[in-house]
Amino acid sequence: MRTASTASLAPFTDAQLAALDVMMDLLIPASPDGRMPAARTLGLFREPGRMPARDRALFEQGLAALDALAMQAHGVAFARLELAPAGVLVDQMRVDQPAFVQTFITQTVGRYVSNPLVMPLLGLEPRPLWPKGNVVAEGDWSLLDVVRRRGKSYRQV
Repeated sequence: MRTASTASLAPFTDAQLAALDVMMDLLIPASPDGRMPAARTLGLFREPGRMPARDRALFEQGLAALDALAMQAHGVAFARLELAPAGVLVDQMRVDQPAFVQTFITQTVGRYVSNPLVMPLLGLEPRPLWPKGNVVAEGDWSLLDVVRRRGKSYRQV
């Protein structure tokens, strides 16, 4: 079920997808032995509806800023840069817009490792972790006593 914060997200533009491809090449290239695919080959950002609206806003701002930096420094859009100068600009964005870079990394890695083509290569079944579930060790329930003593913090309706 989609929430209101993700229901109306439009697809990324071709220019944005091209810029994201360059960023994915910097973050997760194909493994040297060819066993693990490059992130860009998996279409990870073709479904923006899976992305919270807040993250999408960071992507929009960050990609626009990367394009502006690329135009200023190299006279071309970010997506047209070779990996070395693109990497320098992304490093600059780590300082200028760290929330964008961190969100990009989180979104990309999460989508990559949960991709049905990648999961078996990581030794995982290509399925959601739930409902089949995983065994979680029983913890010390007395740690919740502090919270229980607080009482209700909501109004019964």
